[in-house]
Amino acid sequence: MEIKVHNGVISAPENNQTIFYIQSKGNNAGRPLLSPITNCWEVKTFRSVDFEILYIIFESRILEPFIGGSVIPFIRLHDYKNIIKPILNNAINEDNKVNEKYLQIRKIETQIKKQEEIKYLLLQLKSTISKEVLKTIKKHLL
Repeated sequence: MEIKVHNGVISAPENNQTIFYIQSKGNNAGRPLLSPITNCWEVKTFRSVDFEILYIIFESRILEPFIGGSVIPFIRLHDYKNIIKPILNNAINEDNKVNEKYLQIRKIETQIKKQEEIKYLLLQLKSTISKEVLKTIKKHLL
């Protein structure tokens, strides 16, 4: 795994490589991201499940004691690497497979995206029906 400061240029992944980003400043410092923002780090890894593992680290609030800054919260890259390294090493079972719980996070994220798409379609349907009803009301009033 390679973590470096994101320079604004989106890199193309090499063979079997996954690229994602980590927010380095702000109230959500340490949060993994699928697309870059200002003030983030770029992570290149050959294990796609590393995103989910780092997301669990963020959600568990392990990083909070290492977040500094009185005006703009931030986490140092050196501290971040020291925190995640042992956790990433322990994520692999004895038989060299990733713990199934980490993979469940990915399934949950997929379900959330599907639910958001359904919600968006239902809101569009609601708007369309409302417009049709309004047209009908206007015809009856004229």
